[in-house]
Order: sequence, then C-alpha cells, then structure tokens
Amino acid sequence: MSFLDKAKEKATQLTQQAKEKIDDLKDNRKADDLLDELGRITYRQHTDRAETGDPEAIATLVGQLQALEADGTPVLGSKEEREQAANMPPPTAPLPPPPMPT
Repeated sequence: MSFLDKAKEKATQLTQQAKEKIDDLKDNRKADDLLDELGRITYRQHTDRAETGDPEAIATLVGQLQALEADGTPVLGSKEEREQAANMPPPTAPLPPPPMPT
C-alpha cells in the first residue's frame, strides 16, 4: 500500500467517524425532544390538566426513547453528562510511518 492509499483510507475512516458523530448528536437531540414532551405531559397530569390522549402519548414517547436507548443513545442523566459522553472521541489507530526508501 502506498502512502497515498493509506492517507485515503485514513480520510475515509475520519469521514465515517464524523458521520457517526453527527448521527449521535441527532439521536441525542431527538431524545431531548422526546423527554421534553414527556415532561410536558407529566406536568399537565400533575396539575390536573390531563388530556384524554395522554396515556397513549406517554406510551408512544417511552417506546421511542427505549428504541433510541437500545441503539446506544444515552437517555438518562443530565444533558451535560450525555453531551460529554457523545463528545468523547472514539479511539483511533495511528497511521503507520511511511516506508523507508531502500
């Protein structure tokens, strides 16, 4: 493998890692949105303003959160803790040194 091939492979790996990071951030935002909506419904119920469709909405939201969690998205914990976990860079192998000329 030439140096350019190795560099191209590394660039492809970095691109894939960036795409995964973006997907993780999207999943975290979706979890936040679902949790916000769940909180609104819960607040409504605890302040005697429940609506007829609340139990079904809660079941749907919990199901969506469980699906995200099953895919590896952290759902519990503070936003700061989840953002910190999402921002940890994945371990990468360093590029091997170029071959020595003979």
